[in-house]
Amino acid sequence: MPFRSIVATPEELAEIVDAFEKAWREIEARDTIPPLSVPAERERLGYIVAGLWNANTPEQLAELAELAVRHFDATAVQIAVLANIAQPPDP
Repeated sequence: MPFRSIVATPEELAEIVDAFEKAWREIEARDTIPPLSVPAERERLGYIVAGLWNANTPEQLAELAELAVRHFDATAVQIAVLANIAQPPDP
């Protein structure tokens, strides 16, 4: 998890972890991630949360989980498109 490299107070770290868990619960509730992809997708979400935490103002941090879910969704679409491009054409 990318949280190991974050320099934050214990209170800030707790808020970051809470935002991560809240975002993951929302993503997981959709039941769209294959079980074997869960660890990689949780890690991807962790990097998203850490990056957003570093890049946002305190006001935006109140919405960290929501921002993370939106970013997760936006990048997932791009990954899906790339996966389709990488597949060989049907004979």
